Amino acid sequence: MKLNPFEKKLVQHPLRFWLQNHIEAPLLTSMMPKPHPDIRQALEIGCGFGNGIQLIRDHFGAEHVTAVDLDPEMIAAAKARWQESPHGLKQLDFTVADATSLPFADSQFDVVFNFAVFHHIPDWQAAIAEVARVLKPNGYFVVEDLYRAAICNPLSRKLFEHPQQNRFNHQEWLSGMRQAGFNILCDRNLFNLSGMVLAQKSLA
Repeated sequence: MKLNPFEKKLVQHPLRFWLQNHIEAPLLTSMMPKPHPDIRQALEIGCGFGNGIQLIRDHFGAEHVTAVDLDPEMIAAAKARWQESPHGLKQLDFTVADATSLPFADSQFDVVFNFAVFHHIPDWQAAIAEVARVLKPNGYFVVEDLYRAAICNPLSRKLFEHPQQNRFNHQEWLSGMRQAGFNILCDRNLFNLSGMVLAQKSLA
């Protein structure tokens, strides 16, 4: 499901990026094993206006980032933003894609990132299965997302457009990841409103 106009304004606000850069990304990187793994190929699902690409490069040290989004407007905006940056579009790819049917080969990426995107996906279980497919064995899935209580309430329904059926809480999210073949390495749950998870694809 695409973002509505209000949420598009919200996610591109400078305060949102400040929070991502100074609060969320350091918390996520603190969950990674030490020393940090070498990330040659990273995938961001739901790139929006391109904020996540900078986080993936600056905080996780990814060499090459592939960014996908369901909304062509978002892909165009992210691509334009990075085209105007000092680094340009070097080591970046942009693709319009559905998270439940990713146009990539099996075992292609070292790490996949979800920065609060899967609560927009009606069939989030299918999207997790796709992440498992495109990740290399022992690859990492870095997650932060919103849970049922945060999006299935009167205020959220008034401001945003989120799927209201087949939503998840923290334990249901962890269960879905385990069913897709992930081992949970670290997880944090904020009052079942949102959470962070680091998972690793099993070898089997």
